[in-house]
Amino acid sequence: MTGVNKHIVVLMGGLSAEREVSLVTGRAMVDALHKLGYMVTAVDPNTDLALKLSELKPDIVLNALHGTYGEDGSIPGLLEVMNIPYTHSGVTASAIAMDKSKTKALLRQYGVRSPAEVMLTVDELEKMALAGKEPMARPFVIKPLSEGSSVGVIIVMEGTKDWFHKDKWKQGARLLVEEYIPGQELSAVVIRGKAMGVLELRPRFGFYDYKAKYTDGVTDHIFPAELPDGVYKAAMEWAAVAHNSLGCRTVSRSDLRFDPTRGADGLYFLEINTHPGCTPLSIVPEVAAKQGISFEQLVGYLLADAKCELV
Repeated sequence: MTGVNKHIVVLMGGLSAEREVSLVTGRAMVDALHKLGYMVTAVDPNTDLALKLSELKPDIVLNALHGTYGEDGSIPGLLEVMNIPYTHSGVTASAIAMDKSKTKALLRQYGVRSPAEVMLTVDELEKMALAGKEPMARPFVIKPLSEGSSVGVIIVMEGTKDWFHKDKWKQGARLLVEEYIPGQELSAVVIRGKAMGVLELRPRFGFYDYKAKYTDGVTDHIFPAELPDGVYKAAMEWAAVAHNSLGCRTVSRSDLRFDPTRGADGLYFLEINTHPGCTPLSIVPEVAAKQGISFEQLVGYLLADAKCELV
């Protein structure tokens, strides 16, 4: 595909908690598309998105949204109904991947290890906290079931006090309480079904939260990740299995942890991202570049793979 006479609408921003990250990703996508010679319109979607798309009549929608609506299958579903080819994963893959518990349940069938977990609503967790109870033995992690960018994540360690923070989560939200795995923070990148590499993230302070992800100089990126050969290979295999078994399209990033004290059994899968960030500090473009794939090439892959899956 060439850029001549092709009109691309880039969806960026949106209504999720990851809006600001999506705006940065979207701007990077817009710049790349201009370099590739496409006609580009950036759209910050709200409730009138269908009307806007009807007016703009794009050849392809590049979905640069993160989190709710853009990454959970909602907007891909709208684009399917409107018969507009779109980038990234389709409705089913997006919906399953956005639900961390469903993803891990599926992957366990393929031998992919994940931490012990329990699902609770905010209200259920509050009742437990008020009764002086805890959902599992410490240390554990509390995270929203369907959010990214470490939004709303709390790590409860042995000495943590006042661990329940209702203001961190939306009323009625479902929360995933998960065994905390100490050790190395890892991300494995898959492009077009093939694992490209595993990167280790070493935050200089605390854990790999929103600030650590999007603030320059706060987290060191180690590529390739410093892992035993067998563990590195397993992380690559698990990321490819996650991408392909869910039916993801073009690109994904899987997040894992490795506890070296547990040896070969210390690798754990946490989640998969079907719309990984493409900010200046993002992992996917960094790993792609290490493997000789430029950002413009990556965007070109997204466009080449764009389609509707249900029609």
